[in-house]
Amino acid sequence: MKLSERLALLRAGYSKDEINAMIEDDAKESKEAPKDAPEDNGAGDMMKVMAALANEVKDLKTAIYKENIAKTESKQGGQLKAEDILASLINPPEDDMKGE
Repeated sequence: MKLSERLALLRAGYSKDEINAMIEDDAKESKEAPKDAPEDNGAGDMMKVMAALANEVKDLKTAIYKENIAKTESKQGGQLKAEDILASLINPPEDDMKGE
């Protein structure tokens, strides 16, 4: 136990004997813990899951891009000229106005 932790316990109202008992309990628990057992915190599995999620997001993003491109293709089948776009904004065709 660090000195700062001991001081915090003293300020909290614990006596010196109580703090020493806590330190002894911590020492016993650390000795009782099996040292030969490997610590498996699941980091390998978590990395696999994260990689799978990243691939899924990438696939979804690609599908959304393709869908948006398919929906925004020009009805004329070719490239629109800047003049045509400006003309449609200034003086829209009558067909578009009826639908609104």
